Formats: sequence, C-alpha cells, structure tokens
Amino acid sequence: MFFWLLVIFIIGTAVGSFLNVVIDRTIRRETILGRSYCDHCKATLSSIDLIPVVSFVGLGARCRYCRRPISWQYPAVEAVTGGLFVLSFYALSVNNPFEITKFLLYLFLVSVLVVVATVDVKFSLIPTSLVFLASFVSLFYNYFFLRSDLFVEHVFAAFGAGIFFLAIVLLTRGRGMGEGDVILGFLIGMVLGFLEMILAVFLAFSLGAIVAIMLLFLGKKRFGQTIPFGPFLVCGFLLSLFWGRELIALYLSIL
Repeated sequence: MFFWLLVIFIIGTAVGSFLNVVIDRTIRRETILGRSYCDHCKATLSSIDLIPVVSFVGLGARCRYCRRPISWQYPAVEAVTGGLFVLSFYALSVNNPFEITKFLLYLFLVSVLVVVATVDVKFSLIPTSLVFLASFVSLFYNYFFLRSDLFVEHVFAAFGAGIFFLAIVLLTRGRGMGEGDVILGFLIGMVLGFLEMILAVFLAFSLGAIVAIMLLFLGKKRFGQTIPFGPFLVCGFLLSLFWGRELIALYLSIL
C-alpha cells in the first residue's frame, strides 16, 4: 500500500505542477503550451528547475537566474494536489470495493477544485468554464454509474444548491457572494447529493466565519471587506466528499 501511495503522491505533484501553469496562464489569457519561465526575469526554466517541490527547496525558493523569490503557490499547489490524490486513492480503497472510474473522477474533481481555490485566492475570481466542465463530467458519471433514484437526487441537489446561492447573490446584489459561487454550488450538489451537499455548505460557511473573525481580530480585514468564498466551498466540498458519511453519522449520534 505504501508503495502505491508514494507513486500516486508523485503523480499528483506532477499534475499539480501542470495545474500551476493552468492557474497562471489562463488568467493571463496565455496558452498553456510552451516552456515554463520565471515570472520575474522571463528566463526559460530547464527540467531541473521544474521538479515538483524538490526544485523549490533545492533552489532556496529563488529563481536560478535572477535570484528573485519564487512564489510559495508553486510547491503548495504541487504538495496539496499530491496529498489529495493520495487521499482519493485511500478513501476509495480502504472501506469500499475499489472503482477505477470513480477514482479517476475524484482525481479530475480534485484537480479542478485546486485550480478554483487558488485562482479565487489570487484573483477573487472563479474559473466558471472549468466548473461547468466538472459539472458536465459529474452529470455524465452519475447518469451511467448511479441508480436512477440517486441520479435524480443528485440533479435536484445541484439545482437546489445553485438556487440557494443565486438567492444570496440577488439579495445582497452581488456583495455577499459572486456568480461563480452559484456554479460551484451546482457542482457540489451534483457530486454529493442532498445530505452531503448540505453538510458541505454548512462547513463552508462555518470555516468562512471562523477565518473572517480571525482576520478581523488580527487586523487583516475591516468590517465590510469581503474575502473569497470559493476556497471555503472547496474545503467544505472536499471534507464532505471524503468524510461526509462519517461526519453526518457523528452529528446524528450526538443528537
């Protein structure tokens, strides 16, 4: 098991390296093809500069050519993606019969969510085209691999979550939440179904409230200032995806 977890982590970090390219270049409206380059001096990076996580550490977090600092985004995205790939494999192989199709779906969703969270943190923008694609892929998977009653439930959950977030956007005139959160909510419902979608939304608001209070307490934010909500939705989504049943069972046992 350890060998496969290590292999999957390495693959995940390599995918994370690619996701960094997607994150930076799609926002800049650049092609994702072509050689990687330093954000500061634009020097073309060699293969030894692009080993996930390792190159960042080996270079002392500085560009080999201009010695300017390298953003912590790059190793963070690589390591988080690798960790989520491992978690996906572990979650599907320990307590359930392993399904390769579901595993591939999880890897795809994890990759999209990493991009969504990072772009929202950096640019306060959710890449809706990627979320639409993930929603379509999830709809396709549900249609062919879920029972008909579960398929209907997930579709209704998707529209329920989307309508809930759309109502918040309309009531706050876009100040409380952005339109991208509506599409992300739709994806959450499509993947999780009703109960776990409700849990994901509850966790997202709870985490968002905790972080907002901490930022106010530390003086990083003032009343009236907003923070990107996408990363909290992503965290709630992932927690519910991997541990939703356990968290719901724990809550019901407390009641």
